[in-house]
Amino acid sequence: MYGVLIADDEPLMRASLKVMISKVEGFEVLYSVGSGEQAVEICKNNKIDIVFMDIMMPGESGIESSKKIYTINPSTTIFIVSSYNSFDFAIEALKTKVKEYISKPVSFSQIEKLLSNYKDENQNVKSEIEGNKYDSLLLMIKEKNYKKMYYEIPNIIDEMCSSKKSDTKLLREEFMQIGENLINSVQLLNKKPQKLNELFPMEEHLGNEKRFFEFWLFKVMNYVFQQNSIKKYSILNDVFSYIENHIEEEIGLNEIINNCSVSQGYLSRIFKRQFNISVMEYLHMRKISMAKSYFCFTDLSITDVAFKLGYNESSYFSKVFKKYENTTVYKYKKML
Repeated sequence: MYGVLIADDEPLMRASLKVMISKVEGFEVLYSVGSGEQAVEICKNNKIDIVFMDIMMPGESGIESSKKIYTINPSTTIFIVSSYNSFDFAIEALKTKVKEYISKPVSFSQIEKLLSNYKDENQNVKSEIEGNKYDSLLLMIKEKNYKKMYYEIPNIIDEMCSSKKSDTKLLREEFMQIGENLINSVQLLNKKPQKLNELFPMEEHLGNEKRFFEFWLFKVMNYVFQQNSIKKYSILNDVFSYIENHIEEEIGLNEIINNCSVSQGYLSRIFKRQFNISVMEYLHMRKISMAKSYFCFTDLSITDVAFKLGYNESSYFSKVFKKYENTTVYKYKKML
């Protein structure tokens, strides 16, 4: 849903625009104000995708207000709506980088066309972002580069979440689409139909959605890596089952080989082929990802998290955390 703000000093015009905009699917009028100054203040504190701005209002002009809004958020789209058919006004508006100059009276067909074009343009941008990120993730799977995946996912999340055009709902849709594509790639390999929502429910974590997306996508990618490697080496099915059942315990290579009837040398070789890391590196990355999730969504202390994940000494846990996160656990917690 795209958020719209209307700024016009005529109450009837504001009401008329609101009715017309509300008829176009995917758009919602969040604010309706009578001056440019009010519009600027709202844009300072809220995410606004589109502004319909009158030119001549009490106080500063719509042109001046538009300049300020673009300074606050350059990705905001502004449509100037005015009863002044002056060529000079139109040129000035276009210089301000407004999307379009519309003369009053405004018809529903005009509004519908403007918003439909806006939706198409932004859908193309969204699809391009989705496609690029999906291709990037798929390449990591193809290259069997688990470590690169571990470190790239936070960057991918940051880039997608920094898109000013995407609100939380749209982001969730984008991640779900990427996740479904990734799971489908596994289905093609393993012929086992799986539903993304059943494997990895997209829960809501108000106030920390960004970190939730990071951990969620890591789980999806970890699953894809696992399934692709099991197809090549069936013994890894037992290995991953054991790891999943004991991930919060103090487990190492000896526990895995003794419980999965596989030699240390063979397991180390095939794991390196499929993940480009050792079994212990894999275990630590999984545990550190879980630790970060605990820090984000619970009040557990560092010591509590260390013991919960099978690290019997918090000092050793802190050492491992710093090795894989390039920062101390204390600094990480402060950044949350």
